[in-house]
Amino acid sequence: MPRQPILSVLGHVNAGKTSFLDAIRESRITEGEAGQITQMIGATEVPLETLEEVCGDLLSQLETDLEIPGILFIDTPGHAAFSSLRKRGGSISDIGVLMVDVEEGIQPQTEEAIEILKNSGTPFIVALNKVDKINGWKNTSELFSQSMPQQQEHVQQELDQKIYELMGDLNEYGLVSDRFDRVDNFQKKIAIVPISAETHMGIPELLMVVTGLSQNYLSDELNVEEGIGKATVLEVSHEKGMGTTADVILYDGVMNNTDKLVYGTSDGVKETEIRSLLEPRPLHEIREDKQYSETETVTPAAGVKIVGKEFEGVISGAPVRASSEEDLEEAREEVKEELEAVQYDTTAHGVVVKADSLGSLEALMTEIENKDIQVQKAEVGPVNKSDVVKANDEEDEYRAIFAFNVECTDQASEALENGSSRLFQSKIIYEILDNYTEWKQELKEEERKRKLESISRPAKIRLMPDHVFRSSNPAVVGTEIVEGVLTSGSKIMTQEGEVIGSVKSIQEQNESVDKAVKGDEVAVSISGATVGRNVEEGDVLLSDINSDDYKLLNELEDMLSSGEKKILEEIVEIKDKDNPHWKLG
Repeated sequence: MPRQPILSVLGHVNAGKTSFLDAIRESRITEGEAGQITQMIGATEVPLETLEEVCGDLLSQLETDLEIPGILFIDTPGHAAFSSLRKRGGSISDIGVLMVDVEEGIQPQTEEAIEILKNSGTPFIVALNKVDKINGWKNTSELFSQSMPQQQEHVQQELDQKIYELMGDLNEYGLVSDRFDRVDNFQKKIAIVPISAETHMGIPELLMVVTGLSQNYLSDELNVEEGIGKATVLEVSHEKGMGTTADVILYDGVMNNTDKLVYGTSDGVKETEIRSLLEPRPLHEIREDKQYSETETVTPAAGVKIVGKEFEGVISGAPVRASSEEDLEEAREEVKEELEAVQYDTTAHGVVVKADSLGSLEALMTEIENKDIQVQKAEVGPVNKSDVVKANDEEDEYRAIFAFNVECTDQASEALENGSSRLFQSKIIYEILDNYTEWKQELKEEERKRKLESISRPAKIRLMPDHVFRSSNPAVVGTEIVEGVLTSGSKIMTQEGEVIGSVKSIQEQNESVDKAVKGDEVAVSISGATVGRNVEEGDVLLSDINSDDYKLLNELEDMLSSGEKKILEEIVEIKDKDNPHWKLG
């Protein structure tokens, strides 16, 4: 008899993943979650009897004898990067359900989920959720096949249009799809099942398709190997009377309470003895159910809580092996190889990355690598003082810490307040990366502004008659900024290209300023100029731009006003007459 398949439910935030499982197990985990979004991976075992009860006569359409004992549902957090728990060489998920909001369609996290499903080779179906939100939809039956014909024609047309749009979007990813009742080959086409997690409409058909796919196409992959129990840690917790425990998904082999337990930590491979194996009740989510039943043996696929004699350093997402003494060395080697598979290349300089689990770290690092961000340190655990010190020593865009679903130690918080590094902390990966990208852009803009402020800007000025406050050493003259921006330190030339001096300082209403802009009337101190000799009242002058400043101004052209661009053209024309090669420096 094959094991039950492992199914991951994934999709964009608020697409309705947990509500879908609520509809099956009639629990209300969603209401207890922050913002009604699942924050940690959870598992729910749905036995065959429940599938038969929900699907009713639909399962008879499969024309096959059902041998799978049920389905183990894994509910993933909102971010698509958590589409599945990993094992070495792939995903522990046998099948996926991609939840799509009928009104929102494909969203950023949906795109990432599609890519992960494709890359892992995991077959999946699409649940088009919230169809009851379509204007005019009438809740008449839990069966889509009965409900759809009873809708008004315009409602049917709108839903069909939404499905065609989704089919087109999926086609851009090289995926052929159709509404489930129009699919003739489920191996070649992805089934789209319209549902409402709120009213339960369409869920019987969805479970029928999932059950049929599992039975007909996955049966060869659901055979269990005897021997070493292979699992992945879902979550680590500290529970009264039990100490450190680990919720795991057993996906292959057999786990006995007499086995040695080999597991992964941030410091490598460790092992302990199993005190007890605790199973949640059927239809109860492993995170929520506190009434466990102790068992001697666990077979896959199953969620189980392990109480270890000493569970030092166990981390979420880590590989776990349960083996007899004779297979212990093989178990150690397997865990070691899996840990090595999630080690990342780091550089001497880069951001610091911290996450709550190996799976989280893997997902975050995948996104980071896609964006070509250098990383100097990537670890599981809270942000500590050492992380902040490393970040503070970096320059510019690498003075940053990515913290996914982890807190800071008190010392780290204090170091952050007194340091110069930036903390990007969130329970959603794309928020960390989006905020970092935005901050990096701000840094670049600030750097560009600093560069612009450090050079001579294109300016045209007029020396105002009867406003000579000193004729020389330096000359101080009342000046109108005709166009552009005049900055301290700029050289000034005549309209014939003769340099007459440099701007020593600019004063506006008896206060020194770094620059003056079009329309300003300011007192300008010009060293090297002598009124009545090389400059006269009423003269119109231009800033003199050297080759280096000219190159930089071209790089920063988008930051110049139209007036500055116009004056720069005049300056170039004047200087080109004197020396056509001046731009080369």
